[in-house]
Amino acid sequence: MTRSYRIILAGVLALTIVLPSAAQTSRQVSATKLTDPDTFVPNVKPVVAPRAMSGEIHIDGDLTDSGWQSAEKAVNFSETNPGDQTKPPIGIEVWTTYDANNIYFAFLIEDDPDAVRVNMSDRDAIWQDDYVGVILDTYGTSTWSYFLASNPIGIQGDTRIISGGNEDIGFDIIFQTDGKVTESGYQVEMAVPFQSLRFSKAEVQDWSINFWITHPRDSRNTYSWAAISRDDPCWLCQMGSVRGITGAAPSGKFEFLPAFTGSQAASLPNFDDPTGGLDNGRMSTDPSFGAKYSFSSNLVADVAVNPDFSQIESDAAQIDVNSTFALFFDERRPFFQEGSELFDTPTQTVYTRSINNPRGVAKVTGRAGKTSFSYVGGFDQDSPIILPFEERSRFVEAGESYSSLLRLKQEFGTNSHVGALVTDRRYTEVGGSGSTFALDGNIRLSNSVSLQTQLTASQTAEANDAELSEQVGDITFDDGKRTGAFDGESFAGWAADVELNRNTRHMYTEVSYKARNPTFRAANGFITQNNQQEAFFFTNYTFFRDSDSFIQRISPQTMGGYFWNFEGQRKDEFLWVGLNMQMKGQTWMNARVLVASNERFAGEDFRGMNRFNFNVNSNFSQRMQVGAFVAYGDAISRNPSNPEMGTGTDLSVWTTLKPTSRLSFSPRISFSRLESQAAGEEIFSGYILRTRTNYQFTKRLFIRVIAQYNDFAKRLEIDPLVTYKVNPFTAVYVGSTHDFLDFDQSTNGQNPGFYQTQRQIFFKLQYLFRI
Repeated sequence: MTRSYRIILAGVLALTIVLPSAAQTSRQVSATKLTDPDTFVPNVKPVVAPRAMSGEIHIDGDLTDSGWQSAEKAVNFSETNPGDQTKPPIGIEVWTTYDANNIYFAFLIEDDPDAVRVNMSDRDAIWQDDYVGVILDTYGTSTWSYFLASNPIGIQGDTRIISGGNEDIGFDIIFQTDGKVTESGYQVEMAVPFQSLRFSKAEVQDWSINFWITHPRDSRNTYSWAAISRDDPCWLCQMGSVRGITGAAPSGKFEFLPAFTGSQAASLPNFDDPTGGLDNGRMSTDPSFGAKYSFSSNLVADVAVNPDFSQIESDAAQIDVNSTFALFFDERRPFFQEGSELFDTPTQTVYTRSINNPRGVAKVTGRAGKTSFSYVGGFDQDSPIILPFEERSRFVEAGESYSSLLRLKQEFGTNSHVGALVTDRRYTEVGGSGSTFALDGNIRLSNSVSLQTQLTASQTAEANDAELSEQVGDITFDDGKRTGAFDGESFAGWAADVELNRNTRHMYTEVSYKARNPTFRAANGFITQNNQQEAFFFTNYTFFRDSDSFIQRISPQTMGGYFWNFEGQRKDEFLWVGLNMQMKGQTWMNARVLVASNERFAGEDFRGMNRFNFNVNSNFSQRMQVGAFVAYGDAISRNPSNPEMGTGTDLSVWTTLKPTSRLSFSPRISFSRLESQAAGEEIFSGYILRTRTNYQFTKRLFIRVIAQYNDFAKRLEIDPLVTYKVNPFTAVYVGSTHDFLDFDQSTNGQNPGFYQTQRQIFFKLQYLFRI
């Protein structure tokens, strides 16, 4: 038996041995009083059948409008965390009604008003407050749902929940909310336009629905209208129903999103003499236009001409000094939200940020029965290419290109689907192309067992470009048969992903296989490594303790794997063991130990590596949250020309301070150091310090300042921004960016210190029209 198999078997046996087989007081309407916990029976797939309202409702946090008189009431909520289907310690009642244009919800929470956690914050920054929400699965397939939420004073948050519990936090739609803290708790009104939702053409709408309450105190208490069983990992399958909605249709078919941006940039012309100041460029302005047409409630077309796809929020810097692969940044641009869940597959052949700076882009998203589809096409002016290799990746800029993405997905059974995905990119400026074709599926074999697969083929035709080749350097791949240069080669590749998992009340187990052959590439995706095969397992067992205990959950875990290339050479074999704990004070802790790792990098074998990771995060106070991560142990210095074993230390500490309900201050420092074990000398060390300060004047108006210092690059950035946001798509932004470089004595003779190297002043105005 090889050492790798002994490591994996030891991990499984070890776990098997351990485990058993801004508030104001106003008039309020009382929520349902608490009942005797001994007689409490939770709702199992409850049903609410609202009547069309006969009066009017104004979204102002006051529940005395005549339209609420006919509302259907949802009661009998149950606790999901830390308790398990127990009676909540607060009173909860939710009202539902609708008219021709909106579905309405009113949340009445009976609680100590002095204990309610609420802050005046930006949209989507409510998740540490008390908040209420509605989960809507308008197709009833349990594959994804809307989550629309509000804190006690009506500040919104929304996400898209994907099957398995993952959330797309960048997702936004238009809806209305307002709320008030009252003498006995708080109340929230919500109106969701049918125009903001996607649903079938049926004359009578029956949707899956759940109401969700988050009540952060000593624990992060959560309550659900529909009882959630821990024996069923598909909690979207356990939602209740809202039935009998008639006449639901979008109130308009057109949406227009014009935008106007302007900027003025300045840069340092002479780095040899930074005292000379910046050269100012001319003010530039740039209009753009977006439109959306709803053919029906489940067929939508979008188009954008000269879109401004720049991000107002800068990406946080990442430490990459010892990484040989490209870094991943999340997509935040609103255009790509509609249908984005369709392109989320195990092999990431679609990474929409690869459509970087388009002149024009179009999209069609729809659904017919249980079949979903989406097409995205665009002409990009600055096309990135990620070149994956066995131990590194390269990034080059290839100019203009056309991209096309097509996705089909057929659902069947409960939370199961099969699908196909095609991507194609044609580089018009330098030549060449890249295409992929994939078949994928997710099959729920039983209540607790699921199988997820994807098989992908790729076809690459390289450009023949000496300038691009210089950026790549001298790299060969496919056992030396091909070069990394852009020399006109053409080749096909393939990738495979297979994952089998079992998820029960106490135990989660996953085994998987992943492969990327040496010639696999994804021109529209985010594939940074190929010539790699991976066999992996993970398992943990959760002990649930009494909700009054200081430690509420304990989860020992282990994971291991064996990685090898297509020449049969071992690349890594490893085993981790760890422990997760959920504790009082909204505190979570994770500790892991790398028991053994034998990795091969750049032709050298690094055996017997050990490492320790520790992570803690606590939201113990409304005014302060803290967290820390530390890793210490063996680490490889990944300089391909001189790899060596080192001792690495990684440390991150972060906090959020809220002196008032309107002001927040969030500093974070990340430090990394590697020391040679052979020579005892430092290979590298440095840190990144980032702070974000927010002040919220009103629900719509706020100012934020981001300051970030990168010690590795000796670079300081200061980015102030003023925002007036009516909704996610109608807003005014005025801000600037300022970059400074530390010119030390060795590089600048008589003028050491920080000097500004770049500055940009900008504004952006966009307004959403619905017709």
